[in-house]
Amino acid sequence: MTLAPLFAIVSGLLVVSGAAKLRAPRAAESALAAMSLPGAGPLVRVAGACELALGVFALVLPGRTAAVLVAAAYLGFAVFVAGLLRSDEGRSSGCGCFGADESEVGAIHLVLNLVAFAIAAAAVLAPPRSVGSIVAHRPGIGIPLAIGAAGAVYAAYLAYTAFPRAWGAYETRGGDGRDNAAA
Repeated sequence: MTLAPLFAIVSGLLVVSGAAKLRAPRAAESALAAMSLPGAGPLVRVAGACELALGVFALVLPGRTAAVLVAAAYLGFAVFVAGLLRSDEGRSSGCGCFGADESEVGAIHLVLNLVAFAIAAAAVLAPPRSVGSIVAHRPGIGIPLAIGAAGAVYAAYLAYTAFPRAWGAYETRGGDGRDNAAA
């Protein structure tokens, strides 16, 4: 049961990011263009739908197959983000992970994707139970676990979207509101 909440969090994050790409594909199109990859809106929407479907599949049936697919997805995201970080054009754009709710791509994106990859890779070795089955068999544990996992998905979403913007604001402004670069 130890891995179940962590795997549910990384799987739930796929649901959120896939839905965001379906709703607003433009940021992902821009990120793909920065890497000289095709990024037509319909292609991004198909990728978003696949991501959403994979997340739901992994939440409902978190076996080895789901874990391998989730691990491959996050490893692919990490490679993509690493490429964006190496490119001047990519560094100034978002990664396209969460549609319109983007921030500039940064090292935190790479680290978060690698952590999610590691969680999914661990789930390949020791497939977790689904949170739904834990709720069904032990509601006293499962219900708080499900609520906590949902909250952690939201926190992870904020780590990808709001944290980099907040950190960037902290780095560019001093306590007196003036640019640190001018000081």
